[in-house]
Amino acid sequence: MRVVPRVKAVRIEESWQVPGLRVRCVAHLTRPLSPEEARIIEGASRFRAAGGTVTYVCRPEDFEEYASRLELELGRAVRAGLSAPSRRYSVSH
Repeated sequence: MRVVPRVKAVRIEESWQVPGLRVRCVAHLTRPLSPEEARIIEGASRFRAAGGTVTYVCRPEDFEEYASRLELELGRAVRAGLSAPSRRYSVSH
């Protein structure tokens, strides 16, 4: 059984590269995501996952809402990763 990672801290970065009144948020997780979990997180949302961090862009007043949404997506990704069929290939001769 995999433990669902939690958001332990969020760093908000102002960036000239982000258009409009938006900030870049870097969420640090309690454990790194597996490649499958990262793929699920990125596939259904605006989040970008790499190891033990997830980044996203939002308005400053929405960063808590996004952190809560990320927590829900993390739980969903772990459950989906557990229920996915294993990808083992056999070689027959």
